[in-house]
Amino acid sequence: MNALPILIIGVAAAVGAYLLTVGIIASRAADAATMARERLARQEVGLGQSAVALEMEKPLGQRLTAPMRRWLDRQMMRMTPEAQAAHYRRQLDFAGNPMNLDPAGLQTLRIAAAAALGAIGTAVGMFIGTPFATGIALVVGVAVGFYLPVIWLDQVVRERRTELEATLPNALDVVAISMEAGLGLDRALEQLVRHQDDSLTLLLARALREIQLGRPRAAALVEMAEATGIDDFTSLIRGILYAERTGVPISRTIAAHAAQMRVKRRLKIRTEAARASLKILLPTVGCVFPTLWLVLLGPALLVVLTMSSK
Repeated sequence: MNALPILIIGVAAAVGAYLLTVGIIASRAADAATMARERLARQEVGLGQSAVALEMEKPLGQRLTAPMRRWLDRQMMRMTPEAQAAHYRRQLDFAGNPMNLDPAGLQTLRIAAAAALGAIGTAVGMFIGTPFATGIALVVGVAVGFYLPVIWLDQVVRERRTELEATLPNALDVVAISMEAGLGLDRALEQLVRHQDDSLTLLLARALREIQLGRPRAAALVEMAEATGIDDFTSLIRGILYAERTGVPISRTIAAHAAQMRVKRRLKIRTEAARASLKILLPTVGCVFPTLWLVLLGPALLVVLTMSSK
């Protein structure tokens, strides 16, 4: 009865130690010679060899396991406290700090949810009555509770990103018209923030406040665009900064990006509409057709069974 939790803890500790060891070994493997070879491969120079030839010189096992090792490195970097705190901070800021959460509060919520669902899982397992069921219910409850707040935050971020993508073209048109009327970029953004209230204006208001406090405008706008996770928005901000440096009219750049985003949104809607027929195929075949067969062939089947029984 008492050996199962100890066994589960031991297995979890062994897996954690293995992942930590793999991450340390992978981080130390990038010595000076390997880094020099990678630079030569990227620049396609050195003894007349191409990047493909330099890559093929590596052992087969190293080439096969390289994607897995890179994935483990990324996961190990994401599991560090500083990287997790920075990631959660960006997500919470973008989502508008729901429930006034900060990274520490989110981690506290995860621990509390894990403890609560773990207790519920233990109670369910004890109600079933077997030690194996108790251990499985405990592990499942703790895992679900620990990751449930993160899943909820990701869902909030996706909804905010979808809302931002829907309102961005119209907002860009407003900024372009304001600039064509004679306003500068900062004043046009202030007019947008003053007359609209949505997720985009919240981000713009924060960026403008940072600019007023003395932060460089380029850094504030680029960080705001990268926090959204929308590639079109990031390319727009970089295009605006490039147009400002080269003297190209910024209003034309904004209007062109707005038109391009509308075209992409229209194509995305058409793609989703084309996929609807495929998505509805499985419910039709799995639910509608069996019901029709039962309604049409059921009476005939009953007659056949009745005649065969006689």
